[in-house]
Amino acid sequence: MLALARIFVFIVTATFLIGNIPLFSVCSEISSNGIVTAATDKLEYHSGEVIRIVFTNNSHESVFSHIRSLTPVFCIKYIEKKNTDEHWQRLYAQCRFPDCNYEIDAPGEIKPGESETLEWKPLVFTDGTTTAVLPDPGVYRLAISYEDYRKSKWQSVASNTFTLNSGRKK
Repeated sequence: MLALARIFVFIVTATFLIGNIPLFSVCSEISSNGIVTAATDKLEYHSGEVIRIVFTNNSHESVFSHIRSLTPVFCIKYIEKKNTDEHWQRLYAQCRFPDCNYEIDAPGEIKPGESETLEWKPLVFTDGTTTAVLPDPGVYRLAISYEDYRKSKWQSVASNTFTLNSGRKK
């Protein structure tokens, strides 16, 4: 069932792209209560440009995520960059313990049919330490974490892929 749902999302996305109809390229995960998606506002960015990620709850139950909190950057579970061998390398979106300790706000509720947007200035924390750098040019995606309505299981959904180019936007 999960495979069929992913194929359906791919076919719908491809149909809109081939027909030249604007549509976010969305990678979605089927949860036990419906579809949760994460999509960027564009498919290509310049170095240092803010990336807008829209998290949408299309399920029939509420979900909870840090994207709707006072500390929304903590909704990013990890960043992935596609290597030259077509494999995904995981990178850190935050400094990790023991190098850093944070006071993180509780995740906020996202009701069925609601969306929340994160404006993320791309930074990668080298090996999870306090050293933060702009990501290298390449193809990326983000894993956005959320908790099911029972607050019993944390899950993540991958965003669409997007490209970071070198150089600033003119």
